[in-house]
Amino acid sequence: MLIRLSILLFFFVGVTLHGQTVGTPNGDTTKPKKKIIKVNVIDPLGKKRVVYNGTPIRMDSVQKAIKIDPVLLCRGEFTVFYEWRLAHHFSVEGGFGLTYIDMLYEMFENNVRYVLDGQESNVVTFHTGFALRAQARYYPARYETAIVGFYVAPSFSYRSWNMEYFVNNGLVAIPYDVKREWKEVRIQIGEQDPDPYSVVFTEWYLNLGFQFRDDDHISGQGVTAELRHSYDTRVVFGAGVKIGFVL
Repeated sequence: MLIRLSILLFFFVGVTLHGQTVGTPNGDTTKPKKKIIKVNVIDPLGKKRVVYNGTPIRMDSVQKAIKIDPVLLCRGEFTVFYEWRLAHHFSVEGGFGLTYIDMLYEMFENNVRYVLDGQESNVVTFHTGFALRAQARYYPARYETAIVGFYVAPSFSYRSWNMEYFVNNGLVAIPYDVKREWKEVRIQIGEQDPDPYSVVFTEWYLNLGFQFRDDDHISGQGVTAELRHSYDTRVVFGAGVKIGFVL
């Protein structure tokens, strides 16, 4: 009887130990393993996927930019614009530049008298003037932040052009200062798409408003030339494309 109990106890312990046997893996398991996961995220403007590399991602639209307007070169205006976001839907844009020869004006309103070897091009000297521009922009899009997307803006501008006209009276050449000053008030709409991951962008615009002209002009020529002055108000329409650079 004792022998049978001993055999049953030995068999029970052996089976129990066999069921609890656990294999020990090779190597040190105390060190945590690193797992690299490649994550793609959408950039702030939702245009392309970029790889997240552990550094902070810019989650905001462009806040400020500078621009140039090639269309204004035809009017002898060389202006640099700066736009800065004030709030979620609002920004301001200002421009300052110099003016020289307004080729469109000289060709179509002055009959090429003073440019391109015109009949009086040898009796004038052109001088620089200056230009000032300002806009307050509203961006209505719900899911965009100024300065991205469609906008509406009231705008104001001031420009001046200067030249001297010399009248020879037979003894000396007497200079006449000839100056034009134009002020404009317009409503402008447009759209631009600056991207924080790209430096260059474009902006298209359309505007409509009033132009107030305060002009000197020469009546007659040679010794009969006279300096006259005029005021004029016109309805004006404009369109163009600016080239912008993200700051």
